[in-house]
Amino acid sequence: MAQNKPRVFIGSARESIDYVNAVHEALSYVAEVTPWSAGAFNPLNYTMEDLEAQLDQNDFAVFIFSPDDIVNIRGTTSVMTRDNTLFEMGLFWGRLRRGRVFYLIPNTVPKVLNETEIEGYRLPTDLIGISPLKYEVREKQNFAAAVNVACSHIKRKIQEQGPYEDPAILLEEAKLRQKERDVVALFTLKLTKELIHSDETKIYDYLSDALRSVYAIHPLFSIDGVGVWKKEGNDGLRHVAGKVGRVDFYPFTINDGKKEEDEDRILVIDSFLKGEELVLLTKDHLFKTYLICYPIGNELVITVTISGSTFLTDDEIGSQFLANYELMKTIHYLFGGASE
Repeated sequence: MAQNKPRVFIGSARESIDYVNAVHEALSYVAEVTPWSAGAFNPLNYTMEDLEAQLDQNDFAVFIFSPDDIVNIRGTTSVMTRDNTLFEMGLFWGRLRRGRVFYLIPNTVPKVLNETEIEGYRLPTDLIGISPLKYEVREKQNFAAAVNVACSHIKRKIQEQGPYEDPAILLEEAKLRQKERDVVALFTLKLTKELIHSDETKIYDYLSDALRSVYAIHPLFSIDGVGVWKKEGNDGLRHVAGKVGRVDFYPFTINDGKKEEDEDRILVIDSFLKGEELVLLTKDHLFKTYLICYPIGNELVITVTISGSTFLTDDEIGSQFLANYELMKTIHYLFGGASE
């Protein structure tokens, strides 16, 4: 599967559109490029709304500084880029940090502009001391060649750094992983304490009780029960712990002759024989009830029954399995042998 390219936003004043197009062409080999002039701004939206969307969507940004405005500061007449271009770069700089935001200035400026003598190109004070990239101002207007050197540098940086990873998201992911580890530790502690003071005949009851107390579920759902089914010879699965239903034994052949989509298939048997985690909506009257099956090693299947007021989407079901991954991995290790 092809890896997604990093995304790059290009900003500038309208007067620099030819350089924008040249940078777009040069960077498109290593990145997915969005110039401000090609769909970045929706005429029906506020400019800030579209800018904020671009901030969230891009991994790098490039700004073309053109000699747009004449300024006279402390007796020195210079040219500098438009305020809105500087503002936009500041927004990207604040989110992506300096190493992912680039700006290009002209390598030369006209000595006279609008009958005014120009002494040079002025950069904002905050940018003084940072070596800028430059584009060449050429008489024959070969814009691709004019930005070639600068874009070679930018391409190297894009390839070195790759997509942007938001520190806030990384922190949340780290917190989630720590929460999962805490759940596993709590489960192991509860189960171990019970086993120390018990006999082996109740081991699956303790497994069921401990799992029910720490199993993570959707916030709009609650746990109805946790069951443990164990292989009985070569005949089938017997219910050995948890709430007992109408049937406490299913033969391995119970689904023979049934189609995959048949509603009367026994999910716990399918889960054991296939060695797969499976989920099934078993009731949808008033409350939605789901049965989740986890095969454990070659002997067990754990069932978790949850109920709530809404249907679970495929993404929410996937999140359900992901949230309990470390926990079920630990159960695999304890009751089914070391997992891969």
